[in-house]
Amino acid sequence: MRVFVSEFLVGGASSGSAVSASMRHEGLAMLQAVMEDIARLPGCSVVTTLESGVSFSPNIEVIRVDNPFDEFDLFQRFLGEVDAVLVIAPETDRVLAERCRQVAAANVTSWNCSVAAIELCGDKLQLASHLAAHGIPTLLTRLVDLDQPPDKESFPVVLKPRDGAGSCLTFLVENCQHWEHAAQSFHDAGVPIECLSQPYFRGRPLSVGVNISLDGQRIESLPVSEQRLSTDGRFQYLGGTVPANISTKAQAAIQDLVLATCRSIKGLAGYIGLDLLLAEDELPVIVEINPRLTTSYLGYRQLYAEPIPLRWFSSADRRPPTPCRAEPVEFAPTPVDVVTKRTNDANS
Repeated sequence: MRVFVSEFLVGGASSGSAVSASMRHEGLAMLQAVMEDIARLPGCSVVTTLESGVSFSPNIEVIRVDNPFDEFDLFQRFLGEVDAVLVIAPETDRVLAERCRQVAAANVTSWNCSVAAIELCGDKLQLASHLAAHGIPTLLTRLVDLDQPPDKESFPVVLKPRDGAGSCLTFLVENCQHWEHAAQSFHDAGVPIECLSQPYFRGRPLSVGVNISLDGQRIESLPVSEQRLSTDGRFQYLGGTVPANISTKAQAAIQDLVLATCRSIKGLAGYIGLDLLLAEDELPVIVEINPRLTTSYLGYRQLYAEPIPLRWFSSADRRPPTPCRAEPVEFAPTPVDVVTKRTNDANS
């Protein structure tokens, strides 16, 4: 089986666009990790595209591209040449959904969620409504007009894009002055962006990776992961620790919530990530669902002897993955032995 892994941020599709260095690092780290793991699957070979100026350590087939036009041509070509495709891309501007729609139209096996599931999870307003309708605890989410700040009694709130990823344009807003600053940042983005408001929930930030067989019949919740976020009001992801140090009560509550959440959405498949907040009473709340590979994959893959993608296939095999270490794994959202020329130039 030949597998094409398409990573949007460093694979050439976004060359020349204003993508943050942190998001590019995360994209490259996930690409490197999952390609190494797929290459370990029996009978699998793997190929990807990579923009010029990015070095890549694994000895895996890489096709260099110089611009988004070349990347698009190669993406289309590979859809007709490979047996399976895994897309790694942000939900922003429906990029992930559109790429997976092209995979579906080419009638090639997808290792992603269905387009419908991606569109639901990628729309934070629609997802919040879905979760509330299914009795799943989540944050009250509202579409707001940035030119009309709320009453001061409403603060603090969190402002974020309706379809954002990577904490881009996400702000903790504690007063009207903060609101005006966040509104200006949205306007400065230069494109129309729908903005959502959520009440600031003082909980412990956690995440859970989930393996779902490609036929959707087996849902396997992985250990809870601690999230390290920046404390500057921007919630930048700095890495994590897995498993998280939480009580047995919290673990059970999170496990039940994750399974109920995944069962409520048709079309989830492969690897997905759920972001949660754990309240002081140890009751969890769903914040977001990432219908794609997430950076926590970097930590989870170090816990098990077998490659994680192996868990996406046989739904009849109910055995848990084989652990290879007992101590927690700390991980950062950066690739191993990989340097991007663009980032070096920016920091020089």
